[in-house]
Amino acid sequence: MIPDGWMRMSNKFRDLISLVEGKITVFPLEKRMVIVACSGGVDSTALFHVFCELFKTKTIFSLALFHFNYGLRGEESDGDEAFCEGLARGAGVPFLVARAAEKDRQDRQGEGIQEWARRLRREALMKLAVNGEIVALAHHADDAAETVIMRMMRGTSLTGMRGMAEWDGLWWRPWIRLPKAEIIAAVEESAMLFREDSTNAQLDYARNVVRHHVLPALFRLWPAGREKLLDLADDAASVAEYALEKALEDVRFELKAGTPGQRATRDRMPVCDQSKLAALPDAVALAVLAHMARSTAGGSWRQLSRQNLMKVLRAARAVEKPRFVLELSQGLYLEAGSGQVKAWSAGSPAG
Repeated sequence: MIPDGWMRMSNKFRDLISLVEGKITVFPLEKRMVIVACSGGVDSTALFHVFCELFKTKTIFSLALFHFNYGLRGEESDGDEAFCEGLARGAGVPFLVARAAEKDRQDRQGEGIQEWARRLRREALMKLAVNGEIVALAHHADDAAETVIMRMMRGTSLTGMRGMAEWDGLWWRPWIRLPKAEIIAAVEESAMLFREDSTNAQLDYARNVVRHHVLPALFRLWPAGREKLLDLADDAASVAEYALEKALEDVRFELKAGTPGQRATRDRMPVCDQSKLAALPDAVALAVLAHMARSTAGGSWRQLSRQNLMKVLRAARAVEKPRFVLELSQGLYLEAGSGQVKAWSAGSPAG
């Protein structure tokens, strides 16, 4: 149940509850074990309150609150953790907390702060959700639109246009098509308590610039633009996924055993036919190469770029077709030559 004193129930908040309830009831009750990832901010706190009500009515089987303390904002970070712990205690559900160590903060692997934080949070949750739990995330339609815009500007494939999916493995985003304004309206009507992250207003982060300036300007011009943007992204990704499936058949994609020096957990080295890959249109061939990179058993592929994938594609199309090896990102390689294109993750390229 919602902890006493944290908010009062309102009609708009009941609408939020009904939306989530309608989605989760497609699962058998014993599968409705939910961990809510909660920062203490407005969106995730509202989502936790929604699940508290569903737990009270036995619509879900179990509930826990997870919080990650990155330790980046000193007392403010500790205050967020204490707030979330109080939420969980008030609701009578387990409080799961993970904290970034100093080593974690020093070892960012070239990532931006937000990407680093997202990786740590996901890794921690994956260690916790080992019994079939659903991890509920409070991302909404505005978050999804931000992601699409940022991926378009940074460069992405048609598949990557989709950004955030409602269901993605153990992750569930029940509000991914709900505008943030509807969450805020319910929160204000309910006088819900939540925490403010001071960094959300800082324009040092690209996402905050998109959030506070770019999207508001776009949606003032085109009020229905949010939904249309997300529809376009979903349609583009669906077409691309269909084309990729057909292309993988055309290029005879398969996973083969690796060779010494190729750290294939040695049974997952993606291979395809070089000449058939070379004959594909650029966009489709690049999607195949990206899929191969992501199919490797290990390696870091977060920084895959169109520029690097094009280098491999040009090598595959070269008349003389010499052996060409390119390190796409740390420990991840693509090779073209001898009639095949291969991908593997390793400490160094195979000889």
